[in-house]
Amino acid sequence: MFVISISIISVESNKRAIIILLTLILTSVTIFFAENKFLVAQPRGSSLSGYETIKWINHVHQLIDDFEGINPDSISLQKNSFFSYGSIGIAVDTEQTDHTAIASKTTLKAIWRNTDAFGGWGKGIASNFELNPATDYLNFRIYIPKSNGNNNEKIKVILEEEDNDDGILEKDKDDTWGYTINIASQDTWQFISIPLNSFSDENEGGDNEFNATKKKGVHNIIFQFEQPAMYTARHKWFFDFICFSDKKITDNELIAIK
Repeated sequence: MFVISISIISVESNKRAIIILLTLILTSVTIFFAENKFLVAQPRGSSLSGYETIKWINHVHQLIDDFEGINPDSISLQKNSFFSYGSIGIAVDTEQTDHTAIASKTTLKAIWRNTDAFGGWGKGIASNFELNPATDYLNFRIYIPKSNGNNNEKIKVILEEEDNDDGILEKDKDDTWGYTINIASQDTWQFISIPLNSFSDENEGGDNEFNATKKKGVHNIIFQFEQPAMYTARHKWFFDFICFSDKKITDNELIAIK
């Protein structure tokens, strides 16, 4: 009788242990799916987590893209909201890199295909962030080979802004801002900082104010090439580290590393 009682107690204890174990597993699975449903993953290419050692990195409001980790195929570019138009084709490049503190293993290459008398490329932005047009800057790195044959390149930077908070780009309701910059062909990477107050309103739509906030935002950043008559099929440009900051960033601040 005593042995039977011990066996019954043992079976009951095992049942309770199994029930507790199954409950813990069920709870873990529930939490996992809840996190995947409600947490938003950090967009590829827009994380500053790898740049903490750079002194001026806390001045960056938003890293739009550093082109890290993207696969070198056109489908991956499209999935990550890149687009091109006219004579411009775009591709991921792994050769035209350097050794500064913000250097990437990958950059974006824009290629002139000589099919149309216009062309550019851009990226759609999926997040909203607050910008001050009186003090903030748009920054990007660019490499222009001397083999292009132009001493100075004219590139128009376009910001398409959200004004009516409907999440849809509408030319008659949202502002388009543009700034044309002359950049020397130097066979070296250059860091360009453009004050937002240099951009001009280029359409009749919108509220005629640059007012990107955490509720409203910037739809697209576009780089348009402004000297099509001078371009040939050998023309190419390389881009890296596009970001918004609250200060002007100069080449002198890009400390070289070995």
